[in-house]
Amino acid sequence: MLPIIKDVHFKQTQDRLKGVLPTQRQPVWLLIYSVLLSIWVVCLVWGIVFIIRDVAFSGERFAIVFTIMLLIWLYIWYRLGRIIWKQWQYYAARREIMFIEPERLIIRRPVSLLGITDAYDMGYVSPFYYSEEESCPGFDYGSRRIYFGQGLDHASAEMLVKTLNEVCFDDYGDEDY
Repeated sequence: MLPIIKDVHFKQTQDRLKGVLPTQRQPVWLLIYSVLLSIWVVCLVWGIVFIIRDVAFSGERFAIVFTIMLLIWLYIWYRLGRIIWKQWQYYAARREIMFIEPERLIIRRPVSLLGITDAYDMGYVSPFYYSEEESCPGFDYGSRRIYFGQGLDHASAEMLVKTLNEVCFDDYGDEDY
């Protein structure tokens, strides 16, 4: 039986545990990434239109070389945009969904039908802990520190850590918290 934690909604099935957690919105970062995403889209569309209209079919003898150079630049620009898009989705999400299965831990930050999904192998996930520095729950995955549930208050976050450790790590005792 899972405890009732403020702002956390659990659903447990035989195969997995699903938890829905609030996130803490950071409007400054969301605004910055929204502006960067808008600039990226405008420049990408402009680059494609420029290549088609002015370069590729211009009939000049340098057109093929210049088109190839611009296509390489557009590919780099596209890759940069994927990074900006991922960061924008991270800051635009209003909730996190955590799926805990015996083999893996999945943290999803949905934005409508889109969103970021990170999956972790449970064999490399450390027991959960409350980070005073970040003021949220977290765990270590190898040498990386992963934080989640930034929208929880201190008491709810500590109760969540205790609950997750009881569910995921059977041999993790109360004295280890």
